[in-house]
Amino acid sequence: MISDPIRLLDQYLKDDLHCHIDLIRGDNPASFTRKRIISIQDPLLQMLTRKNKTQFSEVMAYYDSMNKSMPVTEKAFFMARKKFNPEAVRVMSNEFIAKVYDDYDDSIKKWKDLVILGIDGSKCTVPNTDENRLFFGTHDNGSGTAPAMALISTLHDSINNLKLDVQADRINRSEKDLALRHINEYCDNYHQKALFVFDRGYVSIRIMDRITERSQYFLLRSTNNAYTKYFDQVGIGEDKELEVTFDRASTNKYRNDRSFRIHLLNTTYRFRFAKIVIGTDEAGNETVEYLITNLPKDIVSTDELKDAYWLRWGIETSYNRLKNRMGMEEFSGHSPDLILQDIYADTWMYNLVSLKIMEANETEPLEQKDGEYTVSRNFNKSVGVLKTYLLKSLMSEDESERTRLLERIDNTIASSLNWVKTGNRSFERKSSLNKSAMTYRKTY
Repeated sequence: MISDPIRLLDQYLKDDLHCHIDLIRGDNPASFTRKRIISIQDPLLQMLTRKNKTQFSEVMAYYDSMNKSMPVTEKAFFMARKKFNPEAVRVMSNEFIAKVYDDYDDSIKKWKDLVILGIDGSKCTVPNTDENRLFFGTHDNGSGTAPAMALISTLHDSINNLKLDVQADRINRSEKDLALRHINEYCDNYHQKALFVFDRGYVSIRIMDRITERSQYFLLRSTNNAYTKYFDQVGIGEDKELEVTFDRASTNKYRNDRSFRIHLLNTTYRFRFAKIVIGTDEAGNETVEYLITNLPKDIVSTDELKDAYWLRWGIETSYNRLKNRMGMEEFSGHSPDLILQDIYADTWMYNLVSLKIMEANETEPLEQKDGEYTVSRNFNKSVGVLKTYLLKSLMSEDESERTRLLERIDNTIASSLNWVKTGNRSFERKSSLNKSAMTYRKTY
C-alpha cells in the first residue's frame, strides 16, 4: 500500500532538494548561496500550491498558510523564483514519481503485467508577449492572428492516472522528438515492463525501433496510407505478424542520419499488423482501425488489441484536468521561466492528487454496483483540499496539528465521489484560442 504521499513529499524535500542545488542554480551559480529570508524551499512550495491569483495574493497566501506575515514584497519573492531553474522542477517531479514506482510496485495497477503508457502532446496558451513569441514560437489559430503558444507533451500512466514525464518546448517542435525523450526517460528510470500506446500522428520507425531496442512494447494506431505494403496483406478483422525490412529508397528520409539509415538497412523487424473493427458508421459500413505492434500474440490477442488502445484515453482526460480544473494556463507571470515552472509544478501536484486518490482507494475501496454509472473519487475536490492544506501540513511544527490536517485531507478525498456514466464517449476537439488569464499581471 502507498504510504501517505504528503509525508513522502516531505521526506523527499528534506533528503533530495539540496542534492539538486547545482541544477536549481542553473546559469547563476551565485543563487541561493547565502541564508536569506526566502529559502530555497519557499519558491518550490509556492509553485506547487499556487492558487492562480495575482502575485501579491499568491505570496500573501503562501505565508498565511504558515501563519506568518509577508517578510518580503511579491516582487522580491518572484525575483527569487526566477533564480530557480525550471528544469530542476521537472527533474525533481520526475524523480519523485520514479521513487514511488520503485518503492510501491505492488500498488501500481497494470494490464497483463504491463504499465500502460500514453504519449501525446497538447498546445498550451501562454501570455502573448514579444518575449514568449520569441521563446515558444507562435501558432496560427485561424483567426488571423498568431499568438504565442507552447507545446506540452506528457508520458501518462493511463491506468494509475500518473504523469511520469513532462516536456515543454516550442510550439513547432516535433511531437515525435518529444516522444523519443519520454521513451528514454522511462527506460532509464523504471524497471516495470510497459506498453507505449500512440495515436495516429506518431507512426515512426524511429519510435518503433527505439522501443523495441529498449525491450519494451508499443501499440500504434496508424493511418490507412502508412505501411500499405504490409496492411494490404491483412484482411479486415485479421492480425498478421510480418517481417519488416527497409531498402535504400525507403530510407531516403534518413540520409542526414547515416548511422540510423545503416541500422535500418541491416535490421529485420517482426511486427504485427491488425485491422480491427470498432463499429459501424451511419451508413452501416464497418469502421476499421489500423494497428501496429510488437506485442507477442501469447500476451495480447487480436481482440484485446482494441482494449489496449482504448486504455490510452486517460491522457486526453488528464489534459482537461490540468488546463480546466487546475488552471495550468493561468500562469504566475509572463516570463518563460515562470511559465515553465508552473507547467512542471502543476504536473507534480497532479501526481500528488492522483497518489492521494490511489491511497484512498486502497484504504477504503469503492463498491461498484451493476448499473449505468461507476463510482470514482472526485479529482477536482481532491485538488482543492490538497492545495488548501498541503502547505499547512508540511510546515506545521506541531505533530498533532499536522496529523489533524492530514486526516482532514484524507477524509475529504475519501468522501468526495463522482458518478461516471459507463460506455465510450467521444468529444469534439475544439480549436485553441489564446485566452490567457495572465494578460493583466505584471511580469518579473
